[in-house]
Amino acid sequence: MNSLSRLRAPHPHLGAYYGIVTSAFVSLIVLLAMFEQLGWREVVIAQFMIVTPLLLYIVIAVGSRTRNTEDFFTSGRRVPAVFNGFVLAATAVGGVGFLAYTGAVFFLGFDALAIGLGLTCGILAGAVLFVPYLRKAGAYTLPGFLGQRFRSRRLRIAASVMQIPPMALLLAAEIKIAALIASLFLPLTFSLAVFLVAALVAAIGMLGGMRALTWAGSAQFIVGAVGLAVPLVTVSILLTSLPTPQFTYGELIPSLQNAEITAGLSPVQPEEVEADLPPTAPQKVLKPFFQSFGIFGEFDFVMLFLCLMLGTAALPSLLVRSGVTRSVVEQRRSKAWALLLVALFALTAPAMAVFVKLLVFQDIGLAPAATAALPDWLTGLSGRQLLQASDANGDGGIGAAEILFTRDGIALTLPTLAGLPYVLTVLMAASGMAVALAAAGSHLFTLAGSMAEDVYRVLDRGAAEHPRLAAAWGAIAGSAIAAALFLIVADIDPLRAALTALAFAAATFFPVLLLAIWWPRGSEWGAFASMCTGFSVIFLGTMFGPNTGIYLAIVGLVGVIAGLLAGITASLYGIKPPAAATAYWQEMRNPEGEAIYDRAKARAAASAANASTGGQ
Repeated sequence: MNSLSRLRAPHPHLGAYYGIVTSAFVSLIVLLAMFEQLGWREVVIAQFMIVTPLLLYIVIAVGSRTRNTEDFFTSGRRVPAVFNGFVLAATAVGGVGFLAYTGAVFFLGFDALAIGLGLTCGILAGAVLFVPYLRKAGAYTLPGFLGQRFRSRRLRIAASVMQIPPMALLLAAEIKIAALIASLFLPLTFSLAVFLVAALVAAIGMLGGMRALTWAGSAQFIVGAVGLAVPLVTVSILLTSLPTPQFTYGELIPSLQNAEITAGLSPVQPEEVEADLPPTAPQKVLKPFFQSFGIFGEFDFVMLFLCLMLGTAALPSLLVRSGVTRSVVEQRRSKAWALLLVALFALTAPAMAVFVKLLVFQDIGLAPAATAALPDWLTGLSGRQLLQASDANGDGGIGAAEILFTRDGIALTLPTLAGLPYVLTVLMAASGMAVALAAAGSHLFTLAGSMAEDVYRVLDRGAAEHPRLAAAWGAIAGSAIAAALFLIVADIDPLRAALTALAFAAATFFPVLLLAIWWPRGSEWGAFASMCTGFSVIFLGTMFGPNTGIYLAIVGLVGVIAGLLAGITASLYGIKPPAAATAYWQEMRNPEGEAIYDRAKARAAASAANASTGGQ
């Protein structure tokens, strides 16, 4: 049954189906805009805009349910490149990128580009260094690949355990972003929103595994892309008369610089302020947008960029999707789509930040208004806790320096600041929630799927198909509940949690993947030494060092170097890899032919069938 699943072609009408999904979502936007003009209440519009896409995701997941192991773990290896690229891009950006990165660009300006460049170059590095070879190997999980490459069950279990911290941190960060949006626009408390979001993500994963996550994630990407594009393009037309914000916001540079000077923003030096990422708490803007290396010096900028690039390249929740396409060529194409989409978002976030800052300074920064004549948006955004304003200097007005902005709410403020209908504000919220759910689903499945495939299956070597799926269901449910409980008792910063997770991924998995794929002399003990050294460095640095973003980036890079040196040393002075491991490496390096794992399964099935026939 698995081989038949793999040989089936992708559905020929997928494009038409998702075209219908896109048209239906656009129609929903138009209808709600009409109903807003007819006097519908904002709370009702918000409920329809946010809840309707959630119901769509559940319907798609129910339609994608499966109990086939290959469908559950690899979506049958027949996902078209463009749809896999959609989900890869949504996973890489996520709700953290959508909201927190945009907010970081607003506060840090040029200095925050290290984050966008790191994500984009990380996708490229992973596509060149790892992805084609992982697709040829065909393992269901990253620990599974390492176990097969080095012929070691112990290594497989160890890798599965070591990927828990980065996946758990990213899962918690994405659930928190989605829950924050839900609690802002729906009549829900934050705690209840956390459990509902966790339940939704777990339900999609349990229904169809990678298959459901792929097709629901494609719809979530479409909702995220449309929800971001419509308000942003509208504001771009209002401010620049052109619908290409990524390329036209440069026209606003002189106006923004004049407004910043009038508001009292002057260039700062890294030694004058703490070199760290902006926190979640409301704060004022400290530096001009286009000043380079104001918060981060050149060294800090490069360290942050390299850590994020290596962490993104080795992120298990991105690499686990290496086996869902039909061939190595298709997988390369899907990474090209992901690279294009992530790069486009990295160019879009600065445009959003510039628009928000200019709109604020136009209304308040250039001429502080008397408290009796404040703009309408100030009251509305303050009521949603997206910003805070007070007459701190007692001059009877509120200037730009007296407005405290919430980092994760910058993107959500754009439609209101531009005077657009409320429906576009909740559209932006639905967009952020969509990509947060897509990313959370990928991180959850990577974490739980590895527990079932790399721990349960290895410990119980006689596990049949359905017990393995039952173990995966239990792991998905348990991980979702644990993440929800953690968020109830712990107040985490999603951006800092994501940076910590990428530092863990870089230090733990980048060196061992480099050795496993590019060096035939790499051995089991070299892989152990590489992973354990990198993991220990970043774990100890996180536990006992200062909790700043730049420090975590530096420790992550130290872990990469230490892990690489430890892996090379242990491989050179330890036992040579067996002939089977060398033969596996040579076969993996050839992109032609069927996946190694699939051929091994086919041989095992044929041997079992022959043995059964002979026994009769």
